[in-house]
Amino acid sequence: MRDSTLAPYRGDTLIRIGASGVGSVTAVSGVIGFAIGLAFADWQVSVESAQALAGIVKYPPDNPFYIYHAKLWTIVNQLSAIALLAGMSEVTLCLLTSGLVAMMVFQGWALIVYALGGDALLAIGSTFLLFLSRVAQFGVIYPISIVDTSDTYGVVGLAALVLVVGFAASGWHRTAGFLFGAAPAIHPSLGVWLAVIVAVSVLWTAARIRPLSRAVADILPAWGWVAAGIAVTAISLLIQFPFMHDLPRAYPGFARKFFLAFVTHWDGHRQPVNLEAIDARIGVAFNAGAFGMAAIWLVFFAADLPRAGRLLLRLVAVTAVLSVAFGFMSWIAPERLPTWFLVLMPARLLNVNALMFPAFLFGLLALYRDRLWSWLILIPLSLQFLFSGRSLFWRWLERGDTDSPEVQMALFNSIQAAAVVLVLCVAAYVWLARRGPVSGFKATLLAPAASPGSARRALRAAALAVCALAGVVSLGLAERHARHVLETRFRDRTNDIVYAAAAGGQGLLLTAGDLHLIQLRTRRPVLLDGGGLDGVAYAPEAASAMDRIMREVYGVDIFEPPAEAYGGGRVPLGANRAAWERFSDEKWRTIARTYGVTQVLAFPDWKLPLPPVAYNRRLTLYDLRQ
Repeated sequence: MRDSTLAPYRGDTLIRIGASGVGSVTAVSGVIGFAIGLAFADWQVSVESAQALAGIVKYPPDNPFYIYHAKLWTIVNQLSAIALLAGMSEVTLCLLTSGLVAMMVFQGWALIVYALGGDALLAIGSTFLLFLSRVAQFGVIYPISIVDTSDTYGVVGLAALVLVVGFAASGWHRTAGFLFGAAPAIHPSLGVWLAVIVAVSVLWTAARIRPLSRAVADILPAWGWVAAGIAVTAISLLIQFPFMHDLPRAYPGFARKFFLAFVTHWDGHRQPVNLEAIDARIGVAFNAGAFGMAAIWLVFFAADLPRAGRLLLRLVAVTAVLSVAFGFMSWIAPERLPTWFLVLMPARLLNVNALMFPAFLFGLLALYRDRLWSWLILIPLSLQFLFSGRSLFWRWLERGDTDSPEVQMALFNSIQAAAVVLVLCVAAYVWLARRGPVSGFKATLLAPAASPGSARRALRAAALAVCALAGVVSLGLAERHARHVLETRFRDRTNDIVYAAAAGGQGLLLTAGDLHLIQLRTRRPVLLDGGGLDGVAYAPEAASAMDRIMREVYGVDIFEPPAEAYGGGRVPLGANRAAWERFSDEKWRTIARTYGVTQVLAFPDWKLPLPPVAYNRRLTLYDLRQ
């Protein structure tokens, strides 16, 4: 399809994609994302590992939680450690990290919409809709949480991947190349899968472009920046090596057996894709939809696409194919798969298109912004996003939300319908163009030359008004939530009597059940983080020590866990409480001698035969009898 009459109208200066436009969209969406991320800030696991790397919290070298800190290589932890050593507080660093992570997600969304549609205002405004509606948060293997989460690594890894796609699609190949080279340092496993996706997409691009020298000319300027990103990755890895050097030795046979038991019984991230779960079903459908629409446009409507936008569609299509394939592989018994493959968690790629697809659909609609039908799809879709029961709009009105399966399916059905109507409308205008000039309502609705400029401007203004309303609601909700966060969330050793008492103690702290991020709040080394056991997947050297601690201290067997442990990735509260409440004084003294534990942090309704040191409504700190 090479007829120039089929190409989208490019006379409007608002839709010319240039360096200044990409920079403006990146900057403005970044500021918005950072502000919202800051307002919905939470504690960040990356800062906890940074405490250990910086030497602020000191561990015995054989402690399983320290082994996890030392083995978890990411430049995020290293930069956070530098900030702590420079004097930044943990709370400030968590606020900053929360803002930066949300900033990256918002920039990725805006760049995808802008790369296809070229409308800067619509690209920026759409980020409010995507955030408020939570339509891009249908996680498959694990939840997609952009804000209000302490799980730094999964979100920042997804955000970095989407940013690479957005910059590449916008023609900023140097920036995309640098981020691509640095991606393994940001998130090693997603960095590996990104390399596979980009390699296939670049080969596909090169195979489609003739002469081949044209493809090489497109890619060549970015290679120096790719090399710079790879250099960052190499330096970051070299910095991490000293922390890994003196760790205990891993015993491959036992480590493999332990890892398989953990994956089978405990790990919620490496379970088979559950298509009965509504979020997983919609996330998989988004991948299928992304592939279908990318394939349709690349085969039938490639002439409509901006040149760099074709690379975006190839990246989307390759990601979708790999994701669905890995989703099927998740149903294979873990013992039939190599450990390294399971560690890389390949099915997590399903979350990439789940995060990108709504922005991708917005971008395709904006691509045809000179046609009335595009706005007649986009405006109702935007209103459905804004007012669906899943939307945070209702939380802003203090009516709560009705995030039921029925509501989620209704939202998904509207997206599906918009995609189908988009395809039909594009096919219709192609048919009209091939027939030659036509008149009447069909031409006004579908043909760009016949679409009244005043009508298009009015519809664009209406769409931007919906985005503006979403922006007002988002910022209002953020302002309200920010007060709540500062007042209640960041309780630590500086403003809480229990955490302060724990911070003043010596030796290891033993935490009950699924208590999480206690080291971060107290600057006190813990025997084991019961709320984040899944870290053992990245630290096989910790398997033996963790197995012993779970059995002897928590009363739980990794290989034969209680039913409440399944898929949780954390110490089961019921089994742990039953064990601790029946421990004798001698048992507690044995734990203290064997593991160097001097205090126990538990819940106030647990009946432990230990003298309390400090307590509040949430926690009680005990001294261990020596």
